[in-house]
Amino acid sequence: MIRLLSSDLDGTLLGDRRATQRFRAYWEGLNPATCPFLVYNSGRLVDDIEALLAVSDLPHPDFVIGGVGTMIGRLDDDRKRRFGATLGAPFDREALMHVMRQVDGIRLQDDAFQHAHKLSWHLHGAGDERISELEESLTEAGIEARLVYSSDRDLDVLPRTANKGAALAWLCRELAIDLAEVAVAGDTGNDRDMFTLPSVRGIVVGNALDELRRLAADEPRHYQARRACADGVIEGLEHFAAHGRTTPTRAGGR
Repeated sequence: MIRLLSSDLDGTLLGDRRATQRFRAYWEGLNPATCPFLVYNSGRLVDDIEALLAVSDLPHPDFVIGGVGTMIGRLDDDRKRRFGATLGAPFDREALMHVMRQVDGIRLQDDAFQHAHKLSWHLHGAGDERISELEESLTEAGIEARLVYSSDRDLDVLPRTANKGAALAWLCRELAIDLAEVAVAGDTGNDRDMFTLPSVRGIVVGNALDELRRLAADEPRHYQARRACADGVIEGLEHFAAHGRTTPTRAGGR
C-alpha cells in the first residue's frame, strides 16, 4: 500500500498545464481518509515552491523538499532544527567558488537557486569522468561535497550526505512510514536518489531523460509510463493499484 507520494515538479507534475489539472482532479478525488501524504521534491528552493503553489494548478502538498534535498518546508521548528543538523555546516562559499572558477565553460546559476547548503551551476555536456575529476578537485581543496549532475547541464554542489532521496528517507522516518509504502516520480537524473531508496516504487514519466529511464528498465519495482508529465504520474499510480501494490492509506486521515 502507498502512504506517501514524493514527486518532482518541473518536467514531472509540471510541464503540461492540462495534465497538471488532471492530476489535481485525480488527487483531490481520492478519499480524504485514505489519501497518501503528498510531498513535492524539487531542485527549486522551498520559498520558490511555495510561491509557485500560490499561482499553479498543483494540489497543495503536506510537505515540500527543496534544493535537491537540502531543505524541507512545512516542518515544525523542532523537526527543522533536527533536519538541518543532518546537513552539517554551510559551505565555505569562497573556497568553493575558487575551485569552480577554474572549470572551463561553467556558469553560476541565479541567486534564486542558491542557499547555504546548495550551490548550483550550468555546465553543458560534462561526462562522468569530468564530474569525477571535479569532485576530486573539491576533495583536494578540503571541501566535503556531493555533485549531482542532470539534464546534461545542471550541476548542484551539495553536502556529502544530501540528496532528494536522503531527505525523503529522513521525512519517512519522522512520519513512521516504511519505504515500501512510498511511491516516487521523476524525469531527470537529480531524481535518481529517490528511486534508489530500498523498496520504493518509482514512476518514470514518459518524457523522462535516458539517465532516469534506465532505472525503470533495470528494476522491475519501477514503472515506465507511456504518458508525459503529470499524466504519467497518474498512469503509474493506476498501474500500481491495478497490480495490487497500492491501496492509498494514511493513518489518522487528513
